[in-house]
Amino acid sequence: MSEEKIEEIETVEETMVITDPDADRYHTFGYISWWQQEVVSNATVLVVGAGAIGNEVLKNLALMGIGNIIIADFDTIEDSNLSRSVLFRAGDNGKRKVDVAARAVKELNPDVKVKTFHGDINHGVGLGVFRHVDVVIGCLDNREARLSIDRFCQMVDRPWVDGAIQELMGIVRVFWGGRGATYESILTDTDYMIIGLRASCNVLARANVLQGKVPTTPTSASIVGAMEAQEALKLLHGMEVAPGTGIFINGLTNDVYKSQYPPVEERTIPALEPIIECMQLSVDSTVAEVLAVAREHVGADASLEFLHELVTHVTNPLTGETAELFKRMPSLTEDDMLVDAETDAHADMTLTNKVIGDEAWLHRTVAEIDQVPLTIFSASGEKGTVYLELTGDKEGYFQFE
Repeated sequence: MSEEKIEEIETVEETMVITDPDADRYHTFGYISWWQQEVVSNATVLVVGAGAIGNEVLKNLALMGIGNIIIADFDTIEDSNLSRSVLFRAGDNGKRKVDVAARAVKELNPDVKVKTFHGDINHGVGLGVFRHVDVVIGCLDNREARLSIDRFCQMVDRPWVDGAIQELMGIVRVFWGGRGATYESILTDTDYMIIGLRASCNVLARANVLQGKVPTTPTSASIVGAMEAQEALKLLHGMEVAPGTGIFINGLTNDVYKSQYPPVEERTIPALEPIIECMQLSVDSTVAEVLAVAREHVGADASLEFLHELVTHVTNPLTGETAELFKRMPSLTEDDMLVDAETDAHADMTLTNKVIGDEAWLHRTVAEIDQVPLTIFSASGEKGTVYLELTGDKEGYFQFE
């Protein structure tokens, strides 16, 4: 063989680094040609839902050495979870799922850093959080949360992986705005009816709405959770995925097949742009300070818009008395609105979805008007529209343990 040919081969071949299997827990991954442990270790993944599927996803992410994981769930553990959740134990009954899952992930792999969010993903997490993670994995049992994640990810152009199970059936799919179908685009009239039922109760929080239970098995959760984690791993490595395509698993017949959803011709929810990172702004900034930054960018007539409508005041219809409230519409509770239990009288609301500059509450902080860390405000004026991210929250929010 000529020296030129040998040199060409040496140039093309990649150097394989073989570590000590007794000193490196990721030793075996080094034999995978495309695996980049540095990419995996530096990744930040948001896992929404810490139930049966979420347990399996978190287990796999921990074993792979995903560097930073945010676990989001609003629920607590009950005995019925123990038959399908690998991270929970009998002594965990009554504890928050996110706390127990985080502890278990750290026990599986101390290299992994974890942050928890115990709350409602539909309104409790700022858009900037979605923007600053690499991928979102949905392990959910309801359409409402999926729809919210789909919209949030479209707004900040982030991919997300969805998984669902029922009995021995499962489905896995990747959604990424502008690349094939979105979750919202595949919803049927029945889906919207179910979402509407969950969101009813006089637009109050759905604390008392009876939630249906979906029959599942640990085997289907394991299969779907593994495939979700695998799709996320491919996204992190920049590998090819098929957004807008469902992978269907029929455990009764052992059939696995793919089906492509009709692609979206035009995006119904465009990505927000330009997004301006405002390190000087946080939830501790006043509304006036945020408005001042907006006017620097789009003109003296700038106004701010909220993602969710804000209830600024409530009025007792029986007495005519008005009180300040400052809560976003999705976070309202029955206690906020009920003024007389005997007559079932509820307060009248004063709502707004924007700040124009003449409000009497401009001195309030962003947190005091019920906005969350890393909120992104829409700012419009004579010079156009920009989106202001409260990036001053980033360092404090992304504190992993």
